[in-house]
Amino acid sequence: MLITALKLKMAALVAVAGIDTAELNSPSSDLVSALQSLANDQAAAQKAVQDKTAGPDVNKAFNDALTKVRELVAKNDANAQYVLAHWGVLSNSNVSEIIDLYRKAASQGQVLAKVELAQVLLQAFPQDQERAKEAVTLIQEAEASDNKLARRLLANLTLAGAPNVGIKQDVEKAKALLEKGSAAGDGEATLGLSQLYAAGVPGVAKDDQKSLEYLIKATEQKNAVAMSTYAARLFDGDPATGGAKPLVQKDPAKAMKMFEDASNTGFAAASRLLGAIYENGLGGNARNAKKAVEYYTKAANGNDAEALFRLGNYFETGLRDGEGEKAEVIVQPNPKSALDLYRMAAQNGSAAAFYNVGVYYETGTVVDKDLEKAFGFLMRASTNGVPQAQFRLAGLYQQGGGTQQDSVAALAWFQRSANAGFAPAQLALGQMFETGTGIGAPDYTAAASQYESAAEQGVPLAMLRLASLNERGLTNIKDGKTNPNLPRALAYAMMACDASQNAEIAVKYRDELKKNMKSDEVAEGQKIYDSKKKAAPAAEASSDKGSKGGSKK
Repeated sequence: MLITALKLKMAALVAVAGIDTAELNSPSSDLVSALQSLANDQAAAQKAVQDKTAGPDVNKAFNDALTKVRELVAKNDANAQYVLAHWGVLSNSNVSEIIDLYRKAASQGQVLAKVELAQVLLQAFPQDQERAKEAVTLIQEAEASDNKLARRLLANLTLAGAPNVGIKQDVEKAKALLEKGSAAGDGEATLGLSQLYAAGVPGVAKDDQKSLEYLIKATEQKNAVAMSTYAARLFDGDPATGGAKPLVQKDPAKAMKMFEDASNTGFAAASRLLGAIYENGLGGNARNAKKAVEYYTKAANGNDAEALFRLGNYFETGLRDGEGEKAEVIVQPNPKSALDLYRMAAQNGSAAAFYNVGVYYETGTVVDKDLEKAFGFLMRASTNGVPQAQFRLAGLYQQGGGTQQDSVAALAWFQRSANAGFAPAQLALGQMFETGTGIGAPDYTAAASQYESAAEQGVPLAMLRLASLNERGLTNIKDGKTNPNLPRALAYAMMACDASQNAEIAVKYRDELKKNMKSDEVAEGQKIYDSKKKAAPAAEASSDKGSKGGSKK
């Protein structure tokens, strides 16, 4: 079973074209026909991918529909104007053109256009008071026309208060709006009430029982977020607090059914969670690699960044189910597809994916080596807190790869990565402190501290650096004089031998030390080694792999 990036890209097109004609106000038969034809071609194309047969050209189908919609726009069709503006928002088209289309549709009473125009105005021009006032007026008009999204937007504005546009904070009024929406079957409004009682605000006391009741009601109204939230609580059960009985008892079977229901609505997060459950065999479910890939793919079709990233991991290394010759190949290794998936994950905000794409360009894997591009991707990942990316970015600064050489910047990024506990960065930072690179003069105490942190994670080279500092007396300088500590140096050398499985360089260093030591010094070194070995649990050296289950590059 091979999943292809083509399927994911096609699914993104389906999302762009998705318009629910039931929500349009008396659409013309020509518009309904154009949208229905597009929907039919999209469904047929998706089935063809699944069946591995030839299907309709989705791009041609979309362009044909676009041509027809534009013809109707030219005839001043309000619904067509709304459709074209809606597609423009989803494809990041020119904001001014989108606003113009929405305004034309809204002026003819197209309620959806009013709501979406309001959202565009608030998001694109957050500091423009005149546009904000226009947005509020549009929301109020749409709510008066019984639009559920407008009602929720107005509730949120009223809950927080927006005095600059004439809306006073009024918690009771906001709650009343949500209650009105909930009574009309709007699951998202019901979920809002659940969240309101869960948090508690002035005027609405925190009430966990009421919050749960509204959450359950929202699941009954088929709200996907509510179903996924309630399922997560059912999966593990609520924690018992103060000896009281948990509000939600653990019920993994019921949780799985609810996750499935949420997934079937197209809620990507629920599909991703199901993928993780089957990947790791959680909640009493057997591990099932095939199901995990199926659910991750379903989530990826909804542009879920974590699912796209996880699929990228599978394509990078390949995925087999079972052992030996009988193992079933679920995903064949395909670095090019992995890179495509990482790029899509990065476009959807995955910091770890930015890191992996950066590594592809840094190493020249399935793309031409390009350190400038690598630097850009690694910078994005680094500023989002990925320690591995910070380490690699520091290396580029240190070597002048893809950017101007800058030892101070290298030191700063090594420091950030080291502070996050990334052992290779602690080692590199220790070496910079030891040589004085980027700081002007050596700082042996700081170097030893970084080496110690890396050594605690099982890094043999850090242990050898500590041994060397102690042998040269650089960890204990008094009155400008070094004070060698050979027993401590020997202890670290012995630890390096263990951690490196008796690598030649470590064994040679240990033996050379012993030759130059007195018997009592060797005995003292053995004692220090024994105490450190007893105190510290076995640790594996940190490896340079992407965060959150990332690439093993």
